[in-house]
Amino acid sequence: MLQFFKSFVKQGKSVFGKLSPKQKVIIGLISVVSVILIIVLMNWVSEKQFVILFSNLDPKDAQLIVQKLEDEGISYKLQEEGTVILVPEGTELRLRLKMASEGLPQMGGVGFELFDKTALGMTDFVQKLNFRRALEGELARTIRSLEAVTRARVSIVMPEPSLFIEDKKEATASVLIGLKPNTTLSKEQVRSIANLVAFSVEGLRPENISIVDVYGNLLSEDLNREPIIALTANQIQLQRSIEEELRKKVETQLNTALGPGNSIVRVAAEMDFKQVKRYSESYDPENRVVRSEERHEESGASIDTLSTPSRSEVSITNYEINKVTEDVNDHLGKIKRLTVSVAVNGTYRDLGGGKREYVPRTPEELSRIETMVKNAVGYNEARGDQINVVDFQFDTTIKDEEMKRQREEQRKEMMQKILRWTLMSIAGIAFLIVLRSIFKSLDMLLPKPKPKPAIDIEAEAIEEEISAEAQRRAQMLEQVAKFTKEKPANVAALLNTWLIEEK
Repeated sequence: MLQFFKSFVKQGKSVFGKLSPKQKVIIGLISVVSVILIIVLMNWVSEKQFVILFSNLDPKDAQLIVQKLEDEGISYKLQEEGTVILVPEGTELRLRLKMASEGLPQMGGVGFELFDKTALGMTDFVQKLNFRRALEGELARTIRSLEAVTRARVSIVMPEPSLFIEDKKEATASVLIGLKPNTTLSKEQVRSIANLVAFSVEGLRPENISIVDVYGNLLSEDLNREPIIALTANQIQLQRSIEEELRKKVETQLNTALGPGNSIVRVAAEMDFKQVKRYSESYDPENRVVRSEERHEESGASIDTLSTPSRSEVSITNYEINKVTEDVNDHLGKIKRLTVSVAVNGTYRDLGGGKREYVPRTPEELSRIETMVKNAVGYNEARGDQINVVDFQFDTTIKDEEMKRQREEQRKEMMQKILRWTLMSIAGIAFLIVLRSIFKSLDMLLPKPKPKPAIDIEAEAIEEEISAEAQRRAQMLEQVAKFTKEKPANVAALLNTWLIEEK
């Protein structure tokens, strides 16, 4: 292999040395352009994929993070109007840790790091204002850590203390929340957010907190009006756990039968928390039990008749009447009545051209679904359970848009990969074609050997014939010498014969 390479290099130098300066320049330019094109295409093909570094960013946080990336010379991409930042794959973990060490993202507000650098001469008013800003920022960060929440902003109003009771005002707060698509907050979650804010601010009560989503819906409207019905916290928890367990059983079964996201299940359980203790005694006069027995016997001779003996026996038996005592405690927390509401989505018929037609569930399907729900929750008609199953077309606009966006991104990534490899293949083929044309041009540019005259051709033919005859004679002489050496007697006899014939 090494010898072949050396021979190839030597031959290339020999060929290149026979070219004119113009030909050398042309070949050099073609080679340089081909190498540059291959390097550019290789870099493009091997370009790293971009992954999400942060999403749902506030404009201020996005600007700060982009500035940090530019300072470090790290490439990035922006999506969704600058709320999503993408970086090359493999660098996201290191960058997240680095950004976290610098307090980024701030999530639209500052926290208690505001007091890390305290300016001299700060007034009491500014210090109180900064404390309120820091508290609002910390609460917003905590609320944003919830699974369903993407954005949060907290505003707190802390009135000035008053010397007079009639002039004293209570603290109030408002919370603005942004939720993920197709998600909602339950009343328990809304109440948890209200309690979180209330217990973090001195003098703030949960009923003085207003929680609103980004669409303007007041989420905390029914918190203060909801009746507790004198149930203890454990009883409420038991009731809700039973409702949630039954809901999951029904929803899991429907997800398997209809597909995920095609059913909505709500369960309301009316519980009986009365604790009844019964004590009863029952008597059975037929089944008696001997309690005590007394027996007296007397024997002797009679006074009137000396030969006749006398004997007397007295027996007293006391019976105890059979008594049954029962002490019963009813179970605490019986299901008194169940109400289950189920909404199922229909199917869709493809009309072509990206259009679909909604097809509602048939009465037979709804009847079968109702039977499934009854079996899942343990339906009891005697206690008045109610099961309601209705067909309802779900609003899947947001879900469809999200799926469409994801499919579009996947299609773009696939097209980019196909384009890269296609261009790489074209570049490779073009490079081979260029090399082939170069070698063909070299072959055409090299001087061709001149044709020899006819006289030279004849002389060469004669020389070839003479050399062939001389070679045959040499071979014959070699064979004769070998034969003479091996069998000299035969050779001598042969020579004598030839001499006699000559005479």
